[in-house]
Amino acid sequence: MSLHGYKKGAVTGDYVRGGLGFAVTAFPVAFAPMLGTFQIVFLLIALVFAGFIVKTWLRAQTRYEVDDDGIQAQGPLSKTIKWSELAVLDLRYYSTQKEKNSGWMHLVLKDRNGAKISLESTLDGFETVLEHAASAARQNGLGLTQTTTDNLVAAGINTGLAARDQ
Repeated sequence: MSLHGYKKGAVTGDYVRGGLGFAVTAFPVAFAPMLGTFQIVFLLIALVFAGFIVKTWLRAQTRYEVDDDGIQAQGPLSKTIKWSELAVLDLRYYSTQKEKNSGWMHLVLKDRNGAKISLESTLDGFETVLEHAASAARQNGLGLTQTTTDNLVAAGINTGLAARDQ
């Protein structure tokens, strides 16, 4: 069994971006005399930033317990996915530079009952979670997208799932 979470530094940037975005959009709503339409637009954008801050807080408060039986999200929105019930493994890579040598991965796991756990590669021990998930996908005979198999190979995971269509 291993326990994983997001380190403080991994979420601090999101808090700063969300806070600045909220402040920049909420300030005109609260203090500047603008037309009603602009206030509504700025208010809606401020609500998006507020939602981002809440999502970041939830991510920071959640710990993930991983063992041979499955993965359990422990926190405000607890969920459990048993590896034997894994139905979807989707791994995406988001580049922050044109050369694609810098970025992050986003892993989505879903079971047959609709439970969903989303993780980012900034999670401490992300590789361990990814290895367990890929192994479960192989054991369950999941069909993976070409993007997911390519990203598994790029992450150094070779489970036999990375057969390429040429």
